[in-house]
Amino acid sequence: MRLPRVGLWFLALMGLLLVILASCQKEQAATATPVASPTSAAATNPGGYAAPELLVETDWLAKHVNDVDLRIVDLRSADKYRDGHIPNSISITVADITDPAGAVKGLVLPKDKFETLVGNLGIGNDSIVVAVDDTGATSAARFFWVLEYYGHNKARLLNGGFNKWQREGKEVTKAVSMITPTKFTAKVDDTKMATKQQVLDSINKPRVVIVDVRSAKEYSGEDIRATRGGHIPKAVNIDWTNNLTTGDVPQIQSADTLKKLYENAGVTKDKEVIVHCQTAVRSAHTYFVLRLLGYNKVRNYDGSWEEWGNDPNTPIEK
Repeated sequence: MRLPRVGLWFLALMGLLLVILASCQKEQAATATPVASPTSAAATNPGGYAAPELLVETDWLAKHVNDVDLRIVDLRSADKYRDGHIPNSISITVADITDPAGAVKGLVLPKDKFETLVGNLGIGNDSIVVAVDDTGATSAARFFWVLEYYGHNKARLLNGGFNKWQREGKEVTKAVSMITPTKFTAKVDDTKMATKQQVLDSINKPRVVIVDVRSAKEYSGEDIRATRGGHIPKAVNIDWTNNLTTGDVPQIQSADTLKKLYENAGVTKDKEVIVHCQTAVRSAHTYFVLRLLGYNKVRNYDGSWEEWGNDPNTPIEK
């Protein structure tokens, strides 16, 4: 059967349109922005960290400082906060997250009190929290660790802290941020904390390494800050300050530098790592760094040397 002349013209026109459409699609595919691959994404992670989302840079924070789901927590002293702070930041100190009635000095705030504190700061379970200080991030890291211990998994640290922010001339304000309280429900993650008994049980376990992040003099017993000086048997000493670059505004070292530092000391990802210092503040910094490197089995010994060094029944070495 022969098709009418109009039908033939229609089929020819449709064929031409299909050819043009296919050509346009090929051109669009060639010029479209490619989906980020792990290689191209590394450009936004100059430090080469395994978990780069845990470390926030000042430029990023400056762009997101007004985000409604972001809470910036300034852990410097109240006086420093009053003198000037990052816009929309709220002020607490390490003392605010420490139990004043704890059996050992410096222990973490109990669950119910921490829930109340964090909720009153406007931090919910889904809030992104960026912790800031001016001490190389020890106070900020302590808050980071406590948040993770209580089940909050969206905590971040500001690399270089307030010092870097101010040095770069970014906005500083004296305005006190308005806080809308919310509900925070804590869920204790026992894998984030080590107890004295767990440390005792781990001393001779080959798949566990204890990292003493105090100074070399504290480790050797020359600098005594408890009833006894020295260190936990078989603990390796890696001063927490090795995590930072030198200079006026210390920042977190690159992943390559940090991996060499820890792996050369036998602190590898296949082992469970227990970190400690005097009151688990400096060791929280090492906890953070190991998390940044992708270590998933890290515990912070909350009692630290404050508990160990003051207990006559715990073993020590010098």
